[in-house]
Amino acid sequence: MNELEQRIHNEIAEKDGIPFSRFMEMALYEPGLGYYETHRDVGRGGDFYTNVSVGSLFGELLAFQFADWLAEIDGPVQLVEAGAHDGQLARDVLTYLRDWRPEIYERTDLVLWEPSSLHREWQAETLCDFEGKVKWSTEGDAFRGVFYCNELLDACSVDRYVWNQEQQSWNLSVVHSNEGNFEWGELEPPQFGLLLELEGEIALEEIPDGFVYVSGDYEIWKSVSDALKEGRALAVDYWTSPKQAIEVPTKNGSLRGYCQHHLVENVLERPGQIDITASVNETLLNSKTICGGLERKPLARQSSFLVGILEQTMKRPEQFPEWTDERTRQFQTLVHPEHLGHTFKVLECWRP
Repeated sequence: MNELEQRIHNEIAEKDGIPFSRFMEMALYEPGLGYYETHRDVGRGGDFYTNVSVGSLFGELLAFQFADWLAEIDGPVQLVEAGAHDGQLARDVLTYLRDWRPEIYERTDLVLWEPSSLHREWQAETLCDFEGKVKWSTEGDAFRGVFYCNELLDACSVDRYVWNQEQQSWNLSVVHSNEGNFEWGELEPPQFGLLLELEGEIALEEIPDGFVYVSGDYEIWKSVSDALKEGRALAVDYWTSPKQAIEVPTKNGSLRGYCQHHLVENVLERPGQIDITASVNETLLNSKTICGGLERKPLARQSSFLVGILEQTMKRPEQFPEWTDERTRQFQTLVHPEHLGHTFKVLECWRP
């Protein structure tokens, strides 16, 4: 049993079980021990692929769009990224702005919302060529400009609920210890608040007994809504709705793990060694957006969003790098439905 497992077992013993959201938080983010605290490699050498691991094109396309949005705002502006990991996407964005939109670059600062001291070290190393342009801040500081995140929301801690048909209620799953292993424990008293989230989405009689539903609070997005005083916010991730969850039920809802590019169904095994993720609940996040006063577009597939940017680069070739064979291959991976084009969707919001 490693140190992280021991810490989780100790907390379970103290509290007679913990919600899965707490287990996930410790498994991913426990300082010095959690998965994201000990795994830097992404892509072929890691456990999963992301848009950034395809190459620099993803960041260049985003930066092209960001530059147009920033041009609409007078004076000093900020690019704000959360969940920047080791800073590769930020580097691709800043490199594009410096080389192709210097008038925007000169009045733009990059601010990274990053609580992890280790990640700040990684980011400082990756962004060493941009000294003076990069700042670190606590989550929620007010800004004017553009917020963006790539595969951040799917790594937010979530809870696991089970539908009890007889009680007509959702019960919160807890994690217990059993002879050194982690297992789903008894269900706590009903959690009635979740019914409000599902109201109008699905009829209760449609929900089978024992159905598992996953939901998080996504407080990071509420922080974005509160902090954005002028400009836009963009989130790239994979999403689900209550209706989709009902149509394709699984024993853990949208919860799943990955290790060396293989699916791990038991998300309670080997905490700290597997990536745990859950599709973003678009219904709940929409309510967070509305509460923050932001307007939004309907979710767009990544393929259509990036094709739209591509079309603009073709009209302004003087503002974008040459479309080499390598960039073309990267673009095909980003938009092809069998690769990343349909897997990811884009949420775009703005302050009215």
